Amino acid sequence: MKIFIIQITALILILSSCQKSDCINSEKAVLKDLTGLDGCGIVIELANGTRLEPVNLSEFPIIPEDGKKIWVKYHITAGGSICMVGDMVEIDCILERK
Repeated sequence: MKIFIIQITALILILSSCQKSDCINSEKAVLKDLTGLDGCGIVIELANGTRLEPVNLSEFPIIPEDGKKIWVKYHITAGGSICMVGDMVEIDCILERK
């Protein structure tokens, strides 16, 4: 009985985990590590070359690595940046893509 409960729990977790369908209207992007530039860190580079500076990346269970391919849904937010390579954005959804 315990094994059955564990299996059901695992299935529920798998089915409820974040999928591409959860990030409707998301965009293809890549994480870029710009820590070598003054005041910069991890930024998001969209497929069209536009760079975004996320203010809440640490709120998501994704390991921020240079070159990681992602799906991202975001909205522009107010705020200033020392890095100044793109718009400041708040991430609504982010998923690793293959």
